[in-house]
Amino acid sequence: MSGTCQICGEGLTPLLDFGRQPVCNRYLSALATSEFRYPLILAQCPRDALLQLTKPWPSEELRPRLPWISYQEPEPHLDDVVERIVRLPGVNRDTLIAGLSYKDDSVLDRLGRRGFRNLWKVALGELGLDLPGAGMESIQKVLTPAIGASLRAARGAPGVIVVRHLIEHANSVGTVLRALQSWGGPAAHFVFEVPDSEDTFRKLDASTLWEEHVSYFTEFTLGRAFAPYGLDLLEVVRYPYTLEDCLVAFVTNRAPDGLPPPAPDSLDSELALGLNFRDGLEDLARCCRRELEGIRERGKTAALLGAGHRAATFLNLLSLGDLFSCVIDDDPRKTGLFMPGSQLPILPSSQLLAKRPALCLVAAAPDSEPAVLKRNEAYLAAGGRMASIYPRSSRAWAPLFAKTPASA
Repeated sequence: MSGTCQICGEGLTPLLDFGRQPVCNRYLSALATSEFRYPLILAQCPRDALLQLTKPWPSEELRPRLPWISYQEPEPHLDDVVERIVRLPGVNRDTLIAGLSYKDDSVLDRLGRRGFRNLWKVALGELGLDLPGAGMESIQKVLTPAIGASLRAARGAPGVIVVRHLIEHANSVGTVLRALQSWGGPAAHFVFEVPDSEDTFRKLDASTLWEEHVSYFTEFTLGRAFAPYGLDLLEVVRYPYTLEDCLVAFVTNRAPDGLPPPAPDSLDSELALGLNFRDGLEDLARCCRRELEGIRERGKTAALLGAGHRAATFLNLLSLGDLFSCVIDDDPRKTGLFMPGSQLPILPSSQLLAKRPALCLVAAAPDSEPAVLKRNEAYLAAGGRMASIYPRSSRAWAPLFAKTPASA
């Protein structure tokens, strides 16, 4: 099951087979003997180096079963994104500007405050979706050239279409791009935002993988994603954040002449990113396990704070769930449930002081860590230790940046 590349259709080179994994948003109300699982295999295209899953997961399985589950993206960079939109050729306050999902609302709201009058927030019903909990996994599935044409017929062809955090979810990037072309005008502009995977892959951040993300773009691979579909890349802008950077590509519907071959050095560097992640992650999993086993051998326990999808991925892909006693989270909608895959109980932070694990790993964004430590001062004062699961954090757990385990 090697699959074909989302950009060029080339056969993929498998890198890591994680076996059959659970859905990270499928919390359990009780311990279960079975969960829905699906193969999670990371691969890379030898031609354009895009890292991607060999087989997208069924969208109906990814759709959240709990109505309160949602995913938010960082937004401080959106003021700059809007500045760049208003400077695009041909754009003025009367230009029809459309957003494809709720993740685009903040851009449209900013444009509205700038005096733009012709804004279109596409409703799920306009996409033919009437599913409770439908998100990016469902939107990408229905985006076809026919849907694009129907949107255009309903309200006209937008001059700008904003598409934040969708194409990494797409089962077929090509189908989504063709759908957007059929919706926009002959010189339409498109604004694509995706998470940047370059640094997280380089630093062996296992939590960056997620069954909902089919493609893992870097600045190099995002820049090469559009020309095969007759789209002209204007620029890719990187916006730095503590957890992972954002990439925003500004693209126009004027076709260039084919896809230029990549510079050999650039392609080699991108291919090495995948190979190094493959080799490094296997070493990392052994290193993490060795340290956690050392804690258990001394009669102590470990806990994980934060019950989001990154925490679930960290536990499941590194096969560490059996070495933790619980997951801590103060969201009352999560406490009392069990994590997907590891089936660890989700407990409130009051249990940190009661159970006093020797180590509590933190799965909160690095810029949230000071607040997390502040809230758990009593646990730390009692001898507890906290460290981050994210290699980019200044508080990263020792095995995440060392080849040999540190003493616990």
